[in-house]
Amino acid sequence: MNSPKNISPLSDSADRIVVLLFSQRGYPCQSIMSIHDSNWTRPCRPFTLHNCLLCLLIVSVLVSIQPGSRGVLASENEDPLTKDKWSKAINWTDTKVRPKSNAMTCLSSVDDRRENNCIEVIQASFSQIYDKTLNHSLEYRLIYSYSDLKTNFAVSVESSDAGVEHPILFVVRQQKAITSWELPYVIESSPGYQLGYNSFRRTLCPESTTWMGSINQIVVDISTSSRSNVTFSLKMSVDAQLHVRLEEERRMWVTPSQNRIFKFTFPTSASQVAVSSKSPDDICLTVSVQSPQCPVFDTIYNVEYEGYRQTMTGQSTIIVQKNQYPEGFYLVYIVNTNDDKCVNSRMPAPFRANRTKEVTFTIQETVSVQEFHQVIFMGTLGVYAGFITLVIATCLLVEWRRKRSKQARREWEVTVKTYKSELQPISEEQESQISSATIKTEDSTCHVGATSAEDADVVFSDTRPTRQQNKLSSKRWRRVSEMTKHQPDFYNKKSKRYVSELCIIAVFYLIPVGQLVWNYKDMMVTTGDQDMCYYNFACAYPYHLLIDFSDFNHFFSNIGYVVLGTIFLLITKRRDYIDTMRQNATGAEQQQQEQERGIPPHYGLSYSMGFGLIVEGILSACYHLCPTRLNYQFDTSFMYVLAVLCTLKLYHARHADINVKSHMAYIVLALLVFLGAGTAFTSQFYFKLGFTVVHLIACVALAIDVYYMGHWKLDKETMVEHVNTCWKSRPLYLERLTLVVVGIVCNVAFAVQQLVMDSVDFNTHLLAVFMINLFVYSVFYVTMKMRKREWAFVTNRIYPFLFLLAALAFWLTGSYFFLKKAAKWEKSPAESRMLNQECLVASVYDTHDLWHFLSSTGLFFFFMFLLTLDDDIESKSRQDIPVF
Repeated sequence: MNSPKNISPLSDSADRIVVLLFSQRGYPCQSIMSIHDSNWTRPCRPFTLHNCLLCLLIVSVLVSIQPGSRGVLASENEDPLTKDKWSKAINWTDTKVRPKSNAMTCLSSVDDRRENNCIEVIQASFSQIYDKTLNHSLEYRLIYSYSDLKTNFAVSVESSDAGVEHPILFVVRQQKAITSWELPYVIESSPGYQLGYNSFRRTLCPESTTWMGSINQIVVDISTSSRSNVTFSLKMSVDAQLHVRLEEERRMWVTPSQNRIFKFTFPTSASQVAVSSKSPDDICLTVSVQSPQCPVFDTIYNVEYEGYRQTMTGQSTIIVQKNQYPEGFYLVYIVNTNDDKCVNSRMPAPFRANRTKEVTFTIQETVSVQEFHQVIFMGTLGVYAGFITLVIATCLLVEWRRKRSKQARREWEVTVKTYKSELQPISEEQESQISSATIKTEDSTCHVGATSAEDADVVFSDTRPTRQQNKLSSKRWRRVSEMTKHQPDFYNKKSKRYVSELCIIAVFYLIPVGQLVWNYKDMMVTTGDQDMCYYNFACAYPYHLLIDFSDFNHFFSNIGYVVLGTIFLLITKRRDYIDTMRQNATGAEQQQQEQERGIPPHYGLSYSMGFGLIVEGILSACYHLCPTRLNYQFDTSFMYVLAVLCTLKLYHARHADINVKSHMAYIVLALLVFLGAGTAFTSQFYFKLGFTVVHLIACVALAIDVYYMGHWKLDKETMVEHVNTCWKSRPLYLERLTLVVVGIVCNVAFAVQQLVMDSVDFNTHLLAVFMINLFVYSVFYVTMKMRKREWAFVTNRIYPFLFLLAALAFWLTGSYFFLKKAAKWEKSPAESRMLNQECLVASVYDTHDLWHFLSSTGLFFFFMFLLTLDDDIESKSRQDIPVF
């Protein structure tokens, strides 16, 4: 046979394979000429019967697996999911989805046991409700097309007969977001309780999408695995309420299945806004501020992945700065599945079937940066500058009056000496008789009973008395000279140990405190969880000064402690310098006389008080970086120190030899701070009961020590003797007994109140105990000064009395603001925000800031009172100054 010279290429891949097989096996060229092309050649081989049968078999197989004429998904637009199903002999019908018309695409199987799976594609219209029925073999695809890229949409679905086992699945596809949910929408409200919702609403991510080139589309797929028919209703509508303006009030209802999303864009004039939300009910809700990007994290399970958030029951405020979100932000409201995050309880919150929450919110502009600078730096610092000027003027006036009084005293001494020189001198025997008569007169008017001077010296000796020597003295009034057996240098060195040891304690205390609170604050910023810090969010101003502060105004309000503590240190240093120069300028005889006059100054305690005030301001500022339950002790620990130092300063004035060593005082304070820190982890009744028992025992022991001025011994015979003496005769020290009784009554009342009522936290209770004891002893000291006719305290030198009145006035006013707390870490973050208050002073400071100003000023005036309290008797001999 004659073979053709050329074989044309095939128009189909299957035909090409057939020709190759035929040509290799020598098929006759005439049998395949119908599929030849002039551009493709292949030599022909001889034809055989075996090769012909093989050719027919291959052609029949290729024809059986080739797509039929109705196959749309085998074209160039084939679905990748169908490539793996060709071996199952799957056929597709209804080839193309034509624009602006509905189409049905069904997938059927060669296996007769499988049912058809059809997808109905609908070119949907906005604001139209689509009521459809579907089952496992029928799905719906709704395609929404739009041209306005600034349009925002919300989709609402509802189904009354969908089951939990076979729910209806909804998937919404956009360019940068895919949103899915199911109906019924089931959430676990509490352990063992579930809530199901037959309706669902979701605001779609408000961003322009591009689908299939330049066509903007939203595609919604609806399917179910239920074999029985279920119905659903779907509506896609334009969300005209998405954008919110400044000062605009919005009211809405939110449920777990219907969250709400809003978008705010900063106006040109606003640099910082406050999002204030309020609700009349106490259902737990999460408020989130997120960047204006898709996707929006709008479920309770993913809201923590973006932006800042707060839990809320009745009130919430979030401060948002323009430099954080220059293009605006999304505001998302999500109702929590339960109330566990909004209550401060270890037990699960009770089940609540109705979780529909009403919310009203507004976005308001806060104080501008320029106004904030004026109030913080010019106003506040200006007030303290004026205060410093007033203090300096007062000190100069006081010093001028002191010099005048000293000059008058010298002139009086000169006059007395001149007058004595003109009188006839008396013999030593007559002088001793006059002195003895004077002493007897004093003893008869001031003392009860009779004791010898030797007994008094034994009782108040510098060493501890033995049991035989420890007899009760019948002498009611002792003199400061009997309590100061050492030289002044001894007392100065001993008191200055307080300030050196306090500096060491402060350094090692401040370093970990700063690290801890900064870590808390950094975690809050990093995670966006504003429930970590108990701010007064209604009056919190974020500010950048070297570092980022989330609440700068409360941090800065502690500047008063630092400024006033520094001023007090300078005043103390000046008085110390003047006394030192005066002693060095006089001769040995006059220096000895000066040392025997007045009250030992104890400048070391005064330095400690001033330095403690500075450290208290620093610690309080650190606490306000991120106030929490765990670091509240930082705000109160050095308040304990200041209260104890003030009490010691007052007591050491007339009991120089019966003072507490510095390291013992700080050890006791360390134990108290340790107990205060322990209450952050436990508040059990037995812990409070144990502390109450220890507190009362310490109170009784201290009362006995104060009554006997340190000269008593804890043994059976001595205690029996003391009891018999008190039982059979009148109390020897009636005034000190009154002090002891009042102190014990106050401490017992505070202990019982804390144990029974539990109205305040342990740290505040402990601080109140110290402050009430300081107040009781201060009142006793002032009363005794006035009773002993030290009238210069309120007549000639009135400034100590004025200092005391100013301290009481500032403290009483500050206590009012302290009790009106704007946040409480004892409660949950959401409950604490119910106490948040708006700023009271210049839109910057609230009640807690005012408490800082008033408290620091009151402490300063009280320190000045203690420093100048005994200036009226500085010229008196210590033998004439009574001890009380």
